[in-house]
Amino acid sequence: MEVTKAVRNLLLAVGVLLAAQGAIYAQSPHSSELPPQPIDYSDYTRLLETYVTEVGVRYQAWYEHENDLVALNQFLEELSQIDISRYAEDEQKAFYINLYNAAILQAVFKSYPLDSVKDIGLIPFSIFKKKFIEQNGRKLSLDVVEKGILLKDFFDPRIHFAVNCASESCPPLLTEPYLGQTLEAQLDVQTRAFADSTRAARITKDRTRYSELFKWYKDDFAVENPAD
Repeated sequence: MEVTKAVRNLLLAVGVLLAAQGAIYAQSPHSSELPPQPIDYSDYTRLLETYVTEVGVRYQAWYEHENDLVALNQFLEELSQIDISRYAEDEQKAFYINLYNAAILQAVFKSYPLDSVKDIGLIPFSIFKKKFIEQNGRKLSLDVVEKGILLKDFFDPRIHFAVNCASESCPPLLTEPYLGQTLEAQLDVQTRAFADSTRAARITKDRTRYSELFKWYKDDFAVENPAD
């Protein structure tokens, strides 16, 4: 009888302890916050696999398929509702790269056909300043996504080879979405691919011509002299 009573008292004590822990957990401001759902890039993956090649985007083919123009708009609508701040840093970084690339594709198709992305809007290159990207209650421009978020909060020179400005001189669009778990490898692959292409450097009769990226963002590519 004494053993049974001791066991009962022990169970009661454990029950009280668990109840107390539950009460503390319930009072925690983060207790009801579930882990964020994985971002669904499946539709975007299909679009990239269908219309993006190693040499560029098949704009005409994409433009002729209205359902896939709608799919791109729907994908951006889904991204606009995501609170990306709840995700890990690599996921955020990948998200904003995908957001930039999908948004500029949308901008091109809204003005298609066109000769150059600089012709979108009344002033040359004004599309990069226009705040047309919806994201969790914010209105963002392409410049804000690239320079105000990616290069400011997640600085990495390889970002210059990941975001695509829809121009022949820009690094090509990757044929798959960027993902947090594979981001490092993807950025390395994209950087090497650009470095090995004539878009990065082209030898002419009199000199070597380098991509304008290296001039526009020379500070981002600065390398300290080991001897200094």
